Amino acid sequence: MPASGFTWQVAPDDAWGSMADAYVRAIHRGVYAICQKWAPIIQNAAQADARWTDRTANARQSLHAEVEQVVGQMVSVTLAHGVFYGWYLEGIDPNHGYRQMQNAGRWNVINPTIDRYGPLIWRDVVRMLS
Repeated sequence: MPASGFTWQVAPDDAWGSMADAYVRAIHRGVYAICQKWAPIIQNAAQADARWTDRTANARQSLHAEVEQVVGQMVSVTLAHGVFYGWYLEGIDPNHGYRQMQNAGRWNVINPTIDRYGPLIWRDVVRMLS
């Protein structure tokens, strides 16, 4: 068989592990960047869409979205209140988790915002992986 002039510098079996690790790191960086892009948009939307009447503006101004490295390669976008009474605005009983309280989420903003922007973040992740 004639020689092709091609020689491996690193055998494919030896390179596979480092290439796979590099690919996973690149995906993580991409997902993190996507989340960083969307976090301020989500925060601004939540602050703008909050349906309660401001008395002090503390609740609205304290709504915040953060991007966090959770475990290993996992990334999380967290949208939260920064006031102690945020649970009341969301209609959540702080002693029993997500059992609805009297206002039944009349002023909630976190779940509707996540429901609206979650699919947009996922669309960007799918687009990145395509």
